[in-house]
Amino acid sequence: MPFAPSGLRPGVVVAFVLLDIVIILIAARLCGAAARKVGQPAVVGEIVAGILLGPTLLGPKLFELANPPDFLHCDVSNPATTADGSPFVASVSSCLFPAQARGVLGLLGQVALVFFMFLVGIEVNARTLKGKEKGIGLVSVGAVLVPVALAFVIAPILWNSDFVPGFGTDASPNRLGFTLFVGALLSVTAFPVMARILQEKGLTTSPMGATGIAAAGVVTILMFLIIASADGVAKEKDLLDIGRVWVIAAIYIAVMLLVVKRLLAPLGRSYARTGKLSPDAFALFIGVAVASGYVADRIGINVIVGGFIAGLVIPEPRPEMWRELTNRIGEFTAVILLPIFLAFSGLNTDFTALTAAAVPGIIVLVVAGIVGKLVGGAVFARLGGLSWAEGRVIGVLMNCRGLLVLVAALVAVEAGAISPLLQLGGVVMALVTTAMTGPLFDTSVAQLNTPGTEAEPEPEPAP
Repeated sequence: MPFAPSGLRPGVVVAFVLLDIVIILIAARLCGAAARKVGQPAVVGEIVAGILLGPTLLGPKLFELANPPDFLHCDVSNPATTADGSPFVASVSSCLFPAQARGVLGLLGQVALVFFMFLVGIEVNARTLKGKEKGIGLVSVGAVLVPVALAFVIAPILWNSDFVPGFGTDASPNRLGFTLFVGALLSVTAFPVMARILQEKGLTTSPMGATGIAAAGVVTILMFLIIASADGVAKEKDLLDIGRVWVIAAIYIAVMLLVVKRLLAPLGRSYARTGKLSPDAFALFIGVAVASGYVADRIGINVIVGGFIAGLVIPEPRPEMWRELTNRIGEFTAVILLPIFLAFSGLNTDFTALTAAAVPGIIVLVVAGIVGKLVGGAVFARLGGLSWAEGRVIGVLMNCRGLLVLVAALVAVEAGAISPLLQLGGVVMALVTTAMTGPLFDTSVAQLNTPGTEAEPEPEPAP
């Protein structure tokens, strides 16, 4: 069957988006439930669900469609040839998830990240961070500095045709930019997963928990600043342009924390009096989150940072605000929107493209990521005044990548700095490090209860 890249009509795109959401939700719930049955967080199953819906399982190597049914519109939704000029081969994945529908799914995924990190930001209690600035600063530096240093060690191993797009040609990225992108992949921490685990274990307000959560927030901001710098270096921008991103990011964060937070304070006082969040206040908070995500994206530090910073400026009483906003948007975001983002990442991941020659490089990437976080988190937590037992717990939590490494890898691929094979390595890192977090965390926390360690969490401060 010939394929013409004429595109789908808007009405058909809407139909495909609705169908795709249904498919994604079913796959995410089934795989998430399977992950929980084997003692893993649901996010591991949801990542796997996205991979299974993509070319890895439903692609042309296993599910080629020589004569696609007319109702799938494969003849107009896919190109005649692929990027390398070879004939396009229709498959279940490419026909069920056409490019036009994937674009909409990608947008929904970005909205999910804004709202999800908005709620995480609200959950951070500033009172538990007082007096812990040294520990927060050192853990933040260690959890970024050590992985980035390791990136410079392993980059020469990864600098080959498997992992560098356009390797050996004028189209290849700047080598320093490539190395910084690898450093960003290694420095990622799954901030939302860390916060949730510590909350479930009752350790959120302990010195270790408060330090870890705040440090993870700083690491997330630094990681996206590294990505923005890497993008600038890869595109051979001058140092002034690259430095401007850091300056503008600092101004943006200062304005949010010092100005916007004060402007929103009256809404907090009104909520404290009435115990209700009015529709106008709710709309304003959502508007702040979306606007913050937009500004962060335009700066180059990603919408996820914008959502988190917006959560930090929500006024007191924050615990009550968090419960109210979680009741309104939390479940919809976590159950509906986030699986869409994870599926979108999986649709762009093809494990069938993995070659034997690329396996050693991916192993090096994953091992470097694990070592950098475990060592950087533990050692610098100890330097910050925590015990070795607490440092090991922080190192384990910092090592968890969750969905954020998928965000970083997607940004790097879209920037033309890494190949889809290295993005696949990021997916492997997400699966391995997230899966190992639960068992390692339980073992490390058990050591907190041994004599001579700080075992008991501090009580939650009164609102």
